[in-house]
Amino acid sequence: MERAVSISDVMRMRMEGDAAGLCRATWSENHDAALYATAMLGGAVRTPEVVRTLHTCLAREDEPPPGLGWHALASLGRLRVERAVPLLLSTLAESEHNRRQLDEVACEALLAIGGPEVIRGLVDLCERLPSGRGRWTVRVLEALAALRAPEAVTPLLATLWGYPPDLAVRVVRALGAIGDPRAASALLVLAHSPASDTQLRRAAVQALHALPAAAWPSPHRHPAAERLLHTPQRDPDPETARLATVLLARTEEGRAHLWDVLRGAADPSGPGCPPHAVTAVCAHIAAEPGLFAVPDPDEHRALLAHHLREAAAPAVRRAAAGALAALAGAGAAGALVAALDDAHIGDTVADLVAALPEPMLSSELVDLFTRPGGSVARRRGVARVLGLAGRTDAAPVLLSALADDTTPVGVRASAVDALGALRCAAAAPLLVALATHEEQPGTLRAHAVRALGSIGVPDTLPVVLACARSPHQAVRRRAVVALGVFPVPEAARALGEFVTPDAEPDLARAAVRALRDIGGPALPVLVGLAAGADGLPEDVGHRLVEALAARPEVKATRALLGLATAAQDQRDGATYAASGERRLSRSTPAREVASLALVERGSARDLTPLTALLGPDTWSGAHEPAVQALLRIGTEEAYEQVLAFCYGTKHFYAWHVGAIDAVAAARGIRLGP
Repeated sequence: MERAVSISDVMRMRMEGDAAGLCRATWSENHDAALYATAMLGGAVRTPEVVRTLHTCLAREDEPPPGLGWHALASLGRLRVERAVPLLLSTLAESEHNRRQLDEVACEALLAIGGPEVIRGLVDLCERLPSGRGRWTVRVLEALAALRAPEAVTPLLATLWGYPPDLAVRVVRALGAIGDPRAASALLVLAHSPASDTQLRRAAVQALHALPAAAWPSPHRHPAAERLLHTPQRDPDPETARLATVLLARTEEGRAHLWDVLRGAADPSGPGCPPHAVTAVCAHIAAEPGLFAVPDPDEHRALLAHHLREAAAPAVRRAAAGALAALAGAGAAGALVAALDDAHIGDTVADLVAALPEPMLSSELVDLFTRPGGSVARRRGVARVLGLAGRTDAAPVLLSALADDTTPVGVRASAVDALGALRCAAAAPLLVALATHEEQPGTLRAHAVRALGSIGVPDTLPVVLACARSPHQAVRRRAVVALGVFPVPEAARALGEFVTPDAEPDLARAAVRALRDIGGPALPVLVGLAAGADGLPEDVGHRLVEALAARPEVKATRALLGLATAAQDQRDGATYAASGERRLSRSTPAREVASLALVERGSARDLTPLTALLGPDTWSGAHEPAVQALLRIGTEEAYEQVLAFCYGTKHFYAWHVGAIDAVAAARGIRLGP
């Protein structure tokens, strides 16, 4: 037995390139040092002595330190020792029946080594898959999927039918990852069969979707692949239906079937089709209209227009509108404008009209907006189009509708939104009057406040500040958001008043987001709020830290560092929320987010904050990313900080070893001859 050596001794050996010393240290009476030395050998030169030592660690007859075999396997994988493949395969196979829990590390080592022998060994294990259980089965399948081994397709297909559905799903996923067209026929049968459960059908279609596009359609001819996809295209699971739609769209025969789906859904006496399946067809037409182009498109356009008018489900009407706009372009204007009367899909249709390649004339839109007898839904939709399309010449008409108290509230609200989208400064006085008029509907006043924020006339700041204190919730929230467009200290200070432990969570979130939008003038407020970040409702503290992280100033860094390194025993103590309470925790969340934010700032000037994150009382979850940030900085001072931290660690992980290897490599230290 080697005399007891410390972790520091092991680190010193590594930094001196003493591979022989590490080999001896694997027998140390200090179990932690033995484990560390074994892990360190994974970065050594692959000499016979090192390989023999690692094999010995696995075959020791005495009672080795717990975890020694795990690290030995990991090191063999890092060294890519091909001679270790039989040992790794046997370890993986035996893990099904023992408690050493070496299946994961054995798999990772096999994947690191790769090569034909690894593939053959894993394929041989396929014969045992149906009788296997638990993690062992999963590991083998995941390894075959990662290696994308075509040799595994036949044995996997042979095992597929002996599995219950939950395990068959994993086999199907492995076949999908391998991406071999030979699996297509079996996958099609699974996707088509009503005997397959929902997850299995979805996995089969996902695997088919993952096959190379050049190998589609499958050579499965009787029946053809397209016919077998008819059933999954109508599957109760929307994702299965969507993926089957995408596969069908790849071929002319498949696209013809998709049009038949739309025809059947339009016929009340035809076969039933789930609305989400019809929606999937329309959505794919909208996504790839070029695939569905035909010499004579009139029938197809008429079919989409029919669904836009007559479909019972709003989701189908909405998707049909998108498909029609993509397929017909400007030719869809008439049908889309008519659909503005549909209150359920009006916003979607208005967005499509505004984006048409040959937009409607402003005069036509104004006529629709002012025409007597026009529905509220249509007028709202037209107003939205005018705003989105940037029709500033329509501002007088919108202003007139807004000033008329007899105009329906919904139309006035849409006119307000349109004026805000147009950034119409001339509307500011009227919007101010509306926002401050207590007798006007609260929702209308809220729209007016939002429009004032969109326009951003500096003189309207006092009005927005006053609205931020309104007793009406919608007005108050819109005002808080609107303050974010006024980059002045007065707005920032007002927003800070809404970020308190007792604040409404939604209002506090909006205030923090607005402070971030304000930028530099908000920094003093953000710094002042940082100390109480953990006491804020729900995730507001996290958002506050993110707002600080967006600022490059030194003050922001100091505030983040104060949060990240605050000792837990100096706080009010950990409190956890009961059901229905606003606060989730006051112990560590903001501390953790602040730590990770500091890591993202990692540069040579941020060396001190990064080093502070490695202190003894800091959050352990930040240690690895802080070390990685120091390694990226790459100065000698940064390397010394990494080594000092690793020398002082009481519990090491694989990333400690990787960090030391990185420093050694940067200094040109070779571990071994």
